[in-house]
Amino acid sequence: MPEKRSFTQILREIPKNLLHFFTAQPGNFVSSAKEMKKLSSITGVAMLLALSIILDQFSIYILPELKLGVGYLITALLGMLYGPVTGGLAAGAGDIIKYIIKPTGPYFFGFTLNAILGGVLYGIFLYKGRTKLPRCIAAKTCINLLVNSLLGTLWSSMLYGKGFLILLPARLLKNFTMLPVEIIVLFLLTTAVAKLLQRYRIGGFRIV
Repeated sequence: MPEKRSFTQILREIPKNLLHFFTAQPGNFVSSAKEMKKLSSITGVAMLLALSIILDQFSIYILPELKLGVGYLITALLGMLYGPVTGGLAAGAGDIIKYIIKPTGPYFFGFTLNAILGGVLYGIFLYKGRTKLPRCIAAKTCINLLVNSLLGTLWSSMLYGKGFLILLPARLLKNFTMLPVEIIVLFLLTTAVAKLLQRYRIGGFRIV
């Protein structure tokens, strides 16, 4: 049986784990950039983007600038499978393609930037099957708070001419109400995919 660790031991390991997390990022970015040279990666990205476009048709718009959907799961898979560089660029390309197919108001690059940042953040936390629950919590919380709530509100304020503080409460309410459910679904999906790839020894995946 695995050795049980006390809460104090877990706390003592946090600085070491954080140091390892940050020192690993340069290598992850380099590895992710190399994914763009692989035919298998390009094919996989294309398939995920096609799925993302289909899922986007079922998104529900609460307000013109606020919607509910499951597209974040595709972005998470892009980041997990192909890393922060390829995942971010693919997510940005997907946002532009979806806008061309189904325009929803005037185009604004800020929302494409949000899509790119989402792919980058998922890649930073989840690349190569690193899908433990704390990583899923950190990734989704960063995206919901920094990207969706703060940056998303800023872009909507600039685009629609409404006050930032007027729009912010609705975005915060939506993003933090949905956060627990989104984290659970994200964790279950990414872990299942990573285990499947690990089982068939695809892409060097390992659950850590």
